Order: sequence, then structure tokens, then C-alpha cells
Amino acid sequence: KKKKKKKKKPPMAESLLLPWVQGLVGKAADALVQRVTSMWGVDTYRRKLERQLVYVRSLLADAEEKAEAKTEAGRAVKGWMKKLKAAGYEADDVLDDFRYEALHREAQAGESTARKVLYFSRDRLVFHHKASRDLKDVLDKIDELLAEMNTFGLLQRAEAPQVLYRQTYSAMDESMEIFG
Repeated sequence: KKKKKKKKKPPMAESLLLPWVQGLVGKAADALVQRVTSMWGVDTYRRKLERQLVYVRSLLADAEEKAEAKTEAGRAVKGWMKKLKAAGYEADDVLDDFRYEALHREAQAGESTARKVLYFSRDRLVFHHKASRDLKDVLDKIDELLAEMNTFGLLQRAEAPQVLYRQTYSAMDESMEIFG
């Protein structure tokens, strides 16, 4: 009799969590977001969020592997990953708010003084306060998730950093002159 090879299971839906968290790290590190969080005095929270997301990213490969196990621990890790995804969506929204604010400020740079005064209305102050509070709330949720995650004994896995932009190289000799 021939032995049948076990087919690998298709990746579960959470396996998309790793690149998504990588994207969140990029958003948290975005220069526009940094500018606004610095201006509003909450950049320490943004930096902490970025560090936490980098740490979570390093553990996700192990978490995904453990979540596939049909054990109680596997179900616990899977539940944790769902909570992480929900907190990640909140973080994504908050980072989008900061990015929106930065873009709004850039767009206003050339507008008249009267229009700029309208910008600093009560609504803008409420928005500033809400976005800052939301960042702190998301940070608290991720802190709780990190504490819970430590009970799973997840291991950090060194992964090659993903290149966001593809580098291209020319096969042509640089000394050749091109006429066109």
C-alpha cells in the first residue's frame, strides 16, 4: 500500500493578520501621523503603540501555528487573535484620524486667515480630544492583550523584513550612453 501524504491545511483567515499588523506598524510610523501626535502632545503614546505592534508582529507566526491546534490552548489563542484583530481595527481608525488631521492641516496651509480661524472651532477641539483619548484607549486594550498573550508562551520568530517597495536593477552597463 502506498502511504498518502497528508495535505497541508489551507491557511486560516487569521493568517492574514501578520501582514495587516505590519501595515499598522507602517501607519503608526507614518511621518504625517508623527507630526500631528507630536503637535498634540501624544507622540509618546504613538511610539508605544508602534513598539507594541512590532512586538505582536514578532509573535504572530507562532500564535497562528498554535491557533490551528485542536486543543483548548489553540482555541484560546484563536480567541485572543480575534480580540487582537478588533483592537487593531480600532488602532487603524485612530491612526487614520491622525493622518486625516495632518492632511487637513497641509491643505489649509495656503488658505486665508479667516478660514483658518474657523478651523480652530469647538468641533476641532472636540476632535483633538476624542482622537487623543481614543489612542490612549486602544493602547490600554493592546496592553491587556499583551498581558493575556504572555500566558500562551508564544515565541518570537525572526522573519525577514518584508520589502515594501520592489527594488529594480538595470542589466545595462552604466558606461553605455543612451540616445533617444
